[in-house]
Order: sequence, then C-alpha cells, then structure tokens
Amino acid sequence: MQRALTVPSIDIEARAWRLHFQTRPPGVGSSLANADVLTVREPRQVHVVAEPVDASVPPLTTTDSGGSSLALLWMPPLANEDADAAWLEGIPLEGSRNGARVVRAGLRTARVVWTDQVAVIYATHDQFEDARDAVIRFTVLERDTCEIEAGMPAVWASIHRNVRLTHTVRSSDLRRDGNEVGLMTEQVTEMNSRALHNDAALEQLDTTLKAGSKRLFAELALQADLYDRLEGLGEPLDFAFEYHETLNTRIIDAAQWSLNNRLEMSILLVLTLEFGVTIYPYLAHFIAAN
Repeated sequence: MQRALTVPSIDIEARAWRLHFQTRPPGVGSSLANADVLTVREPRQVHVVAEPVDASVPPLTTTDSGGSSLALLWMPPLANEDADAAWLEGIPLEGSRNGARVVRAGLRTARVVWTDQVAVIYATHDQFEDARDAVIRFTVLERDTCEIEAGMPAVWASIHRNVRLTHTVRSSDLRRDGNEVGLMTEQVTEMNSRALHNDAALEQLDTTLKAGSKRLFAELALQADLYDRLEGLGEPLDFAFEYHETLNTRIIDAAQWSLNNRLEMSILLVLTLEFGVTIYPYLAHFIAAN
C-alpha cells in the first residue's frame, strides 16, 4: 500500500479527515486535487483521498456520497478526552447500530472503533500511520465482502426459480430465461472473482506492509468475522457458478437443437416444393388425359 498522507508532528489535538474511496485519483481542478492520496492495491486498486475536516463537528453532519467515504478521527494520548464524544454517539459498546456492523479491535499500542461511516483511532504519533493503514485496508475489504453477501439472496432466488431448466428446456425458455441466466452467470463469476481477491487480501502477502499495520488489520478482520464469512461464501459461490454454467450449456444446446430442427424443416419444405414443381407437369398431363 502506497502511503503519501502526511502525519502531524504534534500529537496533542485530535485530528479528523473525510476519506474518499475512489477508483481514480482526483483530477486537476477537483476540490480534492490538493488533498493527500493513499493507494490500496488489494483486494482491488482504490485511491483514498484524505480531506481534512473539523474534528469537533459530529461526522453525521458531513455528507457521505453513497457509502464511498469514511469519517476518520485520530485521538492521540494527550487529546481532550471529550473530543471523541460526538463521534461515538449512538455507537453501542457491543453488537450493531441500526443493523450496521460495529467493530472494536485493539493492540497494546493502538485501538480502533469502526463502523461503516465512522472510525476512531486511539494511537500515539508513531503508531498512527500503521493504524490508519490497517483501517483503510480493512474498510475496503469489509465493504467488498458485504457487497458479495448482499448479492447472495438474488443468486439463491435465481437458482430456485430456474431449477426446471436443469432437466427441461422449452422453446419459450430460450426467449424468456436465456438472457436472465446469462446475466446471472456473469454476476456470479464476478462475485466469485471478488471473493478470491478478498481471500488473498486477507492473507496480507504484500511485503511492503508494516508489521503494526498487519497485526491491527488481522485483529479487525477477526473481530468482523471476515475469515469465517469469506470461507462461508466459497462453497455457495462455487455451486452457483457450476449451476449457472450447467443452465447455460443446456440453454445453448436447446437453442442449437431448435435451430437445427428449424433448418431441417426448412430444407424438407424446400425439397417438397421442388418435388411438387417437378411432378406438376406430369400430374397435370395425367389428370387431363383422364
């Protein structure tokens, strides 16, 4: 993970940023063009733009564009003890908040409270960069995993809806279900690919990662059940992929059979017409003679 975000030299005041997760770095003329940028490479390449914000303003008053950002507060040891009160308001000590996951993780030198909208890091100046690195990488992985999980009900619905196609494909199915099965096959393939990339990111094999960041990331992933959740997605995604591949094969075979059948009927019709044209003079002569 490339690091370019500068860290303040005085670790007394609480500091805050709005982290914007983007597929591209901010272009010239953008309001964030001068902001610091970090780059995450696993499970996918993401450019994280750090926009400084007022640490005293509750994060919920800051606009989040469709879950593409994260409000981050840094609480150094000498910061005002009440500086994080507005940030932690409504976040329970255990469980979730309004159905959203709350993750708490800590090491001897750093502690994190994370939700999908807000993250608070308690760390010294020399530990902050590693902690921020871990939080950012965890956020990308957690959100990717949640998106895969959110897509699974549609996958199961498609499986149940198309069970009959595993043994019987009618001509009407080719028009009605062929496109749907094809689109679902593409979706399942993409979900499978993302899950594999997430598994790789969970292993943290990047040699440029610092030990402190790797340890805190592993603890965040453990507290969020990411290891079990990704393992639990493996077999259903494999089954869904093989299932829709089977349906695609049957639909393609049925379409080819239907095409061949229509072609054979067309050929038979042409031959019949040719035969009729050939015998017509003889038949007409025979009828006239009798």
